[in-house]
Amino acid sequence: MKTIKNSIVILLVLLLANCSCSSDDNGNTTPPPTLPIATLSNISPTSGPKTTIVTINGNNFGKDISKVQVFFNDKGGTVQSVSNTQIKAIVPARAFTGLVTLSVNGTTLTGPEFSYIITEVHVSTIAGSTQGFVDGTGTMAQFSRPNGITIDTGGTLYVADNNNHRIRKITPQGVVSTLAGSTEGFADGSGTTAQFTFPTGIAIDTDGTLYVTDTGNHKIRKITPQGVVSTLAGSSSGFADGQGSVAQFNRPYGIAIDTDNNIYIADSYNHKIRKITPEGVVSTLAGNTEGFADGTGTMAKFSYPLGITIDIDSNLYVTDYENHKIRKITPQGVVSTIAGSTLGFADGIGTIAQFSFPLGITIDTDSNLYVADTENHKIRKITPEGVVSILAGSTEGFADGTGTTAQFTYPYRITIDTGGTLYVADNSNHKIRKITQE
Repeated sequence: MKTIKNSIVILLVLLLANCSCSSDDNGNTTPPPTLPIATLSNISPTSGPKTTIVTINGNNFGKDISKVQVFFNDKGGTVQSVSNTQIKAIVPARAFTGLVTLSVNGTTLTGPEFSYIITEVHVSTIAGSTQGFVDGTGTMAQFSRPNGITIDTGGTLYVADNNNHRIRKITPQGVVSTLAGSTEGFADGSGTTAQFTFPTGIAIDTDGTLYVTDTGNHKIRKITPQGVVSTLAGSSSGFADGQGSVAQFNRPYGIAIDTDNNIYIADSYNHKIRKITPEGVVSTLAGNTEGFADGTGTMAKFSYPLGITIDIDSNLYVTDYENHKIRKITPQGVVSTIAGSTLGFADGIGTIAQFSFPLGITIDTDSNLYVADTENHKIRKITPEGVVSILAGSTEGFADGTGTTAQFTYPYRITIDTGGTLYVADNSNHKIRKITQE
């Protein structure tokens, strides 16, 4: 009998517990309070250098600084203080121009653009010493008149080491090795079994495949990530459109690739800009006989075009070497002059500016162009409005340092990474230089 009574008691307890849970499930518990949604109205100031304190105005920011993050062009800033209607944040170094975004209690807010003002430019040496050929780290390595330079998404540099007839590789840690090439000559093959003759331009596609202007062989070569070298287009010196080896170039120099893997070549001694499709079909985009003329397609004229780069809208920018000008080519082949006039040196807008045999050129995500102004021994910057200024360099020589205290000797080529750092093939110093902007 006692066992039955105990069982009944246990059953009643369980039933009461279930009833209690059921009551809770029916919403008798108090729900957590709902936080009001944050809003952003404006920021002040809207421009400035690193360490600028930006005030962000809005509502419902709360007061918990740990629940707030501020980003300038996707780069995290330092949150200084938070109130319900105002956030103060410090602009980080090298944020560059872009949108201000917030994360407040899990809500993402997008604000206006903050224009980043660069106040410091630093030049340093990442690899190379005296002229020669040595693999190694940093200044233990040697180059002989490095020319073309490009960079992959992981920060590895590739250099067309012109007088060594090789393609060199530099890791982010500064370790230099030889990817392909050996003695002067021509041979397809893997690694050092391949041969080049004075390679100059180099570019990389989204798959990590390299394309090289093998200038002395008048050909365009292709290098897989595994170092296998083949010939994409070109044969003997001359001029001919066509596919593969039917086509002819005369000292092809600069090279650029668009998002569809079309390749553009500054065909220097033919004074033309050529296009190569992924299938190897070569055509002429712009240029005719040597000279100077703006116009469309073959109505335009160049004088030894050497450098070439491309923007996100597939506009090409060319260093017109012996015309001392920077030219623009639309996807439709319309050629115009954006900067430069006669031989010399002058900062200014458009044709007021002067260059002395400009050679390398690259472009950043804000459409600023950077030019290796070779015989002025300087790196120049051209804004989208056509304003030309000195970024770095002064007289001929070698010196690391800030801005115009730095020195180059015939800087040939230039490339840029996604963070806005520039890399220069300092040809007659036989070094690879780095330019950071803050």
